[in-house]
Amino acid sequence: MERNQRIFNFCLMLFIMFVSNPAFANRLEEAAIRGQNIVISIGQVTAVIGIVLGGIALSIGMASVGRMVLISGIIGAAATFGGPALIDVVKEIFR
Repeated sequence: MERNQRIFNFCLMLFIMFVSNPAFANRLEEAAIRGQNIVISIGQVTAVIGIVLGGIALSIGMASVGRMVLISGIIGAAATFGGPALIDVVKEIFR
């Protein structure tokens, strides 16, 4: 039993050393920022597509569906374009 505990502690120590290495932490930070930027870009593109499709649906006579899609696109655009800007403003305030 004591041998298993020592093996576990050794593996845990190696894992902590590996994860806390500054070079790996820097790469993880870059990957997280890149992933966040990709998600924001996808959200912005889909918001614009929602606004366009809502406008097209309204113009061809599908009023209720068009209005629903258009409002959803506007809310999505406000969230994806305004959210990161608001977060940057709050970062600068509390810096």
